[in-house]
Amino acid sequence: MNFQQIPAGKAPPWDINVVVEIHLRGDSTFCPPSYKPGNLGFVPRTLMDDGELCEVLVVGSVSILPGAILRSRPIGLVELTCDKNGPDQVRLLAVPVDRMHPFYAGTTSLESLPSALLDDVGEFFADFQNFLQKRALRVARWGGADEAAQVIERAIKAYQATTTAPQPA
Repeated sequence: MNFQQIPAGKAPPWDINVVVEIHLRGDSTFCPPSYKPGNLGFVPRTLMDDGELCEVLVVGSVSILPGAILRSRPIGLVELTCDKNGPDQVRLLAVPVDRMHPFYAGTTSLESLPSALLDDVGEFFADFQNFLQKRALRVARWGGADEAAQVIERAIKAYQATTTAPQPA
């Protein structure tokens, strides 16, 4: 499947498409064998400051198969930092849009989620990045839905800038 043909969302930044990479009951080959508080994926047609796609954890208890597209609503972000003054990483947090999963209807911010779930999300991201990059990351701070929307908008613009730039002859 060519993910570059999938739009960033129906109405980004508030209604985004998340292509699931690691589902709730994901294989521990690609993810540490820890509790996964949702399905991890990316927003197509985005480009973050670190050159990667915009990564999103869609919270929930329903496991979505990898490659599936999950319409979601951003509700916040978590910023991870390395104690060795490495670059900070931003990961978004989202919930499925109401039509996809009515359980999260009305969930528009991190404050709408139980604090225990946020603790699990922070621990998951730190463990996941530590597993992949073999370096200690920790949660530096949380950001709200408006900040998450700004990150998505910047990532979409950054992607568009790379696709509209003149190509060398």
